[in-house]
Parts: sequence; C-alpha cells; structure tokens
Amino acid sequence: MKNINKFFVIKLVLIIFGLALAIFTAYHNALNNAFIATWDTGYYVIGNPNIKAFNWENIQWMFTHFYMANWHPLTWLSHALDYALFGLEPWGHHLVSLIIHGFNTVLLFVLVIVLMSNKSINNKTLLAAGCAAILFGIHPQHVESVVWIAERKDVLSLFFILLALLSYVFYNASRHLSWYLSALFCFVLALLAKPMAVTFPVILILMDVYPLNRTVLTASAQPDKLSLLIIEKIPFFIFTLFSIIITLVAQEQGGALASIQGLSIEMRLLNAFNSLIFYITKFIFPVSLSPYYPFPSTQNLIPVITSFLITFVCAYFWYKKKYYWLITWLFYLVTLSPVIGIIQVGNQAAADRYVYLPTIPFYILLGIGIAKLLYAEKIGKFLKLGTLISFLLLSVVLVQLTQKQSFVWKNDVIFWNYIAAYTPTTPSVQFYLGNAYLKEGKYEKAIEHYHLALSLEPRNKWWYENLSIAYIKLNRLQEALNLLKQLIKLKTEVDYSWDNIYYMIGWIYFKQGLLQAAQDSLTKALEINSGNKGAQELLLKIPLTAPKKSLPLR
Repeated sequence: MKNINKFFVIKLVLIIFGLALAIFTAYHNALNNAFIATWDTGYYVIGNPNIKAFNWENIQWMFTHFYMANWHPLTWLSHALDYALFGLEPWGHHLVSLIIHGFNTVLLFVLVIVLMSNKSINNKTLLAAGCAAILFGIHPQHVESVVWIAERKDVLSLFFILLALLSYVFYNASRHLSWYLSALFCFVLALLAKPMAVTFPVILILMDVYPLNRTVLTASAQPDKLSLLIIEKIPFFIFTLFSIIITLVAQEQGGALASIQGLSIEMRLLNAFNSLIFYITKFIFPVSLSPYYPFPSTQNLIPVITSFLITFVCAYFWYKKKYYWLITWLFYLVTLSPVIGIIQVGNQAAADRYVYLPTIPFYILLGIGIAKLLYAEKIGKFLKLGTLISFLLLSVVLVQLTQKQSFVWKNDVIFWNYIAAYTPTTPSVQFYLGNAYLKEGKYEKAIEHYHLALSLEPRNKWWYENLSIAYIKLNRLQEALNLLKQLIKLKTEVDYSWDNIYYMIGWIYFKQGLLQAAQDSLTKALEINSGNKGAQELLLKIPLTAPKKSLPLR
C-alpha cells in the first residue's frame, strides 16, 4: 500500500461520504418510527428498569443475569447509553442503530480493500469495495437488524466481528502480537453483544485457507505450519465454548428452546435446508420480506437437492482453483448454523436478521464481479455502460425497497397488520395485533383480533386474559367475567400470573357491587402473590361488614 497519497485520501473520503448518503437516504424515515412495544422492544427498552441508570447495580445485573432468554451484557450497555442520552425518545435509539450500521458498511468497505490489496491500491479495488459496501448498506434484507431496536445486538456484534477480521488480516500481514490480541479482544466483545459470533473461529480457519492462503490447500508459496494455525485458534474456541454453554442455559431457562415433541428432528432438518435456499432467494429478490416467517404447512426435498447441487458446483470450481466460491458457500453455512433451526429458538421458520453476517461474502463477490466487468479489456464500452446503468438502477430499487420495508416498522398497528396480511392464520400474530389495538385504545378492533386468535387456538390462556381486559375497557364486565372464569377452568401447571386473574375477577365483582365475592377473589389473589398491590388496595375499599354470600369462582 505504498501508493497512498492525497488523491487516494480524497477518493476514500468521497466514497465513504457516498456510502453514508446512500444509507441515510434508505433509512432516514426510520428515525420517525415508534418503538415496536408489543414485540420485545417493550421488554428490552421500555419496561427494562435495569438500563435506566448507569450505576454499579445495573452494570452488575447486565453481566450476571439472564433476561429475555439471553445473556448479552454489551448490548444492555448500549441500550443504557441510549436511555441516558435520549430517554424513551425512539428517534435517538434508531439513530444509534443506524450509525452503527453505517460504521459496519464502512468497515466492510475497508475490509474488502485490505483483502484485495497486496502492495498497492488501485481504482479497481476501490470500485469493488465501494460496490460491495453500498449493496450491503442499502439492502432491504437488513432492515430488521437495523430498524428493530431490540435487534441492536445484531449491528453491534457485527461491528466487533468486522473489527476482529480486520485485526486478524493485519496480524497475518505483520505477525505482531498486538494485532492478534486486538482480534481476540474484538471477538470477545462481539460475543458479549450477541452469541451468534460463536462461529468466528471457523471463519478464521476459512480465511486461513482463502484468501489468506496460509494452508497447503491453496498456498502457492510456503504455507504456515499446521501447529501454528491450531494454537492461534485455541483461545477463540475457548471463548466460543463458554458462550455456547451460557447461551444454551439462558435459552433453556427462558423457555425459548423448542422441544423435540413440538418440532421433530425431521421437520428441523427440512426447514434448515429450506432456510438455506430461502435466504438466498430473498437476497436476490428482496420482496415480500416479513418480520415473521411461519413454518410452511408442508416441506419438500427441493431445497435439499438444491443445497447439495450448490455444494457440488462450488467443489467443482475449487477443483478449477477458483477457491472463493466454496469458501463463500462454507462461510454462509457456518455462520448461519447457530440459527438454522437444528436447535430451534422461537417459533419462526426463518428471520431476516439471521443473515446480517452470513451474506457478507455475497456482497464482496458482487462488488468484485462488477469491478471486473467495468475494467475488463475484452468487454465493449456498451456492455460496460450497461453494467454501470444496471448497478445504478439496482441501487435505486434497493433504496426504495428498504424505505418501504422500514415503514413496516412504523408503529405496532402497521407492523402487526403487515404480518397478519402475510400470515393471517397464525394465532400469535392475531393476538399481537389485538395487543397493538389495545395499546392504541381501539378496543373493538382488539376484541376482533383476540377472537380470531381464539378461533385458531382455543385453549391458549393468554388470549383470554387480554380479551377480558378489552371487555373491561368497554365496561362489558359480565363478558369479561365469563372469560376469566373460563380461563380458571383451563388452569394447568403452566407458569402464569394467576394472582392477576383473581384480582381482575375481584375488581369486576367490586364494580358490580358483589362485595363478598370480590373479597374472596382478592384474598385468593393475595394467597398466590402477597405483593399484588392492586388486590391489596382494592381489598381495603371493601367494608368489613360486606355481605357473607359469595359467588363460586370455579
């Protein structure tokens, strides 16, 4: 890189400015979005008291407690910093996520330059890096990672992964211990932001093979000793093992792991292969993106066959010494493996946020391909002009699609209406849409969607309670009471806030003037949870001489 001069610096600044402008154009409307309070953000930010003060007690909690079936202390620190700066103003939280995404885009730009440059940096290298970065920065498949505040962990983790990759490349070039320690430190920070970074040591092994050419598989000169490559990775694998163990414990305690009975191994494997092809399809054609993809009613073997066919083609290119195809495919498989569904977390079949890291090599290959076409000597000017125009049109389309997808996250009602249109027969989606309307004070609409949820899954207790609340808000007390009684009849060993159910029943009886029945219900609530303040306060309002006749609760 000896030919770096002031003209190179000017080009670099202009490209980075262009990247920032493109990202801002694609995402600026997201700054007007509200919190999606009914889907994780309500728990992560709005209702999380542990991020609302920078003190030793909260910092200790971040590093020693599981919350929302996760352990990612660095992410909690970032949310706490947001709260300190912006309170509960959504635009500030969105701005920070957008800035981190911008940094990730610039880091990818720099990484491509470093990987492509040997002794010098030319315009072709800058073009390839710029094209790769801009496509990554504006692609609508990344909207979920950038715009969903609860997914701050995604952009934050990738930031440190890219820093770790850059440090490792510099270590390979210089063999200075400081760069190695920098890579290890950044990797640990990435794990503390999101455990999906556990695949990083395998990424390093893939990079050793290509493009760093440190092994006998691709090295044209003297490769590094295998013992050195193994010893280098041991600290990374130790931290990986620690992160895997603590993540599995957190997910298990949080009840986020799907059971084998609920989702068979066969279904998991078929869905894993389906997801591999699904994400690539959405990368190429980023339309009909959704924050929630349900499991398909049927699975077939076409994705399995396609996946093996891609592997065979990449292996053939490896034989032809075009190593980047197989390395790209393996990078994609490895980095996607923690969330491919073999160990199923949540009830979604796929999620756009899962490909924020795995698709990075796709953008690099696209950028290099575009640069090769535009600098190829054997290609005519018209074809080069067509390539340039096509790239510009593609960029415009991607920006518009990203703007459109960002609007999906505008507020709870728009968000869940969009998902309900995508998957109208999923009961949980109808339930969350009902919650969104309940939050907006549109109780009749809330009742409509709660009933839809109940018609799809009649025995789910959560539907009953929220439907009862909507009835109470409309002063339809008897209908609410009947629902709550049905809920008690469905009572099982499932962990549930039964004290609140008895409190609600007591409150309804109180409003109806049935004071002894109210007293019985409120007493039952306090037997279950003596700290139920609503029951305590309401019980004090009931005269000691309340009529003795009570109504049965069961």
